[in-house]
Amino acid sequence: METPKLKFNFALTAEQVVSPSESDRPRRSLGFDETTPFETKLKYLDKVGVSAFWLYGFRSAEGTMRDMGLLQAAKEKLERLGKEVYICCEPIGHPDANQKTLPGKGWRYRINCDGTPDYGCADIEETLVRDLVAATKAFRDAGFKKVFFDDDLRLGEWGTNITGCFCEACIADFNRQQGTRYTREDLRRFVQNPGEHAAICEQWVDFNCDKVTAFMKAVNLPGIQVGIMVMHNGDRKHGIDLPAILQAVPGCLVRVGEGHFDDASFDPDWGKQWLIQSLEMHKAIVKDVSRLYTENTVHPWPNLRPENMAQKLLIEVEHGLRNIMLMPPCLLEAPAYWEAIAAVLPQAEAMVRGKGQ
Repeated sequence: METPKLKFNFALTAEQVVSPSESDRPRRSLGFDETTPFETKLKYLDKVGVSAFWLYGFRSAEGTMRDMGLLQAAKEKLERLGKEVYICCEPIGHPDANQKTLPGKGWRYRINCDGTPDYGCADIEETLVRDLVAATKAFRDAGFKKVFFDDDLRLGEWGTNITGCFCEACIADFNRQQGTRYTREDLRRFVQNPGEHAAICEQWVDFNCDKVTAFMKAVNLPGIQVGIMVMHNGDRKHGIDLPAILQAVPGCLVRVGEGHFDDASFDPDWGKQWLIQSLEMHKAIVKDVSRLYTENTVHPWPNLRPENMAQKLLIEVEHGLRNIMLMPPCLLEAPAYWEAIAAVLPQAEAMVRGKGQ
C-alpha cells in the first residue's frame, strides 16, 4: 500500500481571502486585518504547504449561510492559486451562556436533564435538519465537493455523563417510540444512575444517536462528500455512534477531536496521553486513515503556544494521522504558528516515511 503523504488543510472565512476591492458582495465584520493582501499572508502557509482550504459556510451563531457570492469568489481565487476549496459548517452550536436567542427560525434549544436551556446549542429536529440540508444543496450546487460539520454536531457537552435533549418534544417522541410515559424527572434519574437503569439508558442513548446519524444521512447528498468532526472522547453518550454513522454514510470523512487547545491542558503529560487515547479510539473505529483528519486549533486565542501546536502535530503524525486540519481563522494573522510548524515539518515527514502507513 502506498504511504499516504501529509496533507495540510486550513479553515478560514471568505472575507479573509477576498478583499473589499475584489468583491462587492455582503461581508461580515470579523475583526481581521483587511489591509494586508491575502497573497502576502499566504506565503507563511506555503512554507508548510497548505493545499486545501475550508471556507466557513454556515455558523450556528448566525443561523444562516454566508453570502454564496462571496464564498464563490473566495473559491475561484483560491483555485486560481492552485488550492483545493471546501466548506466547513457549524450546524448546532457550542455552549454559550451569553447566546440567549437561537439564530434559526423555528429552531429550539437543546434542553438539559434539569430542564434548563443549553444556551448556544440547538436541538436536532426537523426544521434545523431542513435548513442544513438546504445549505448543503446550495454548497454542492455552487461547486463545492466536500463539507465538514463541526464538533457541535452532538447532543451533549463533553464528559462522561449520558446526555441528550430533554425538551418536551424529544421526551414525547421517545415515549411514543418506546410505548412509555416517562417524565423529564424520570429520565434525569435514569441517566444520573445508569447502573440501576441500564436498559432504559441504552434506549435513551439509541434515541439520541439516531438523531445525529439521521442528520448525517440527510445531508449526505449526491455530488458532495460529507464529514463529521467528533469531539474529544465523543461517543454514544453524546449521541455520536461513529460505527452507525459510517454504516449510514459509507464515504463519511471524520475529524477526530483531540481537545487540548491551550497550554494548560496540553503541557502536562496527562494532557498528551488523553490526546493520544482519544485519537486512537476514533482511529480504531474508522480504520481508513485517508478519511481521518486532525483538529489542530487554539482556544481561547492565543492560549496555545506555537511550539505546542507544532508538538501536537508531531504526536498526531506519529499516531498515524495524515490529513492535518489547522484552525482557527486567526492563524492567518499569526506567522509564528506557521514558522513553528515549518520547523518540525522535516521531522513529521521523516515519521511518515518511517512508518510506511
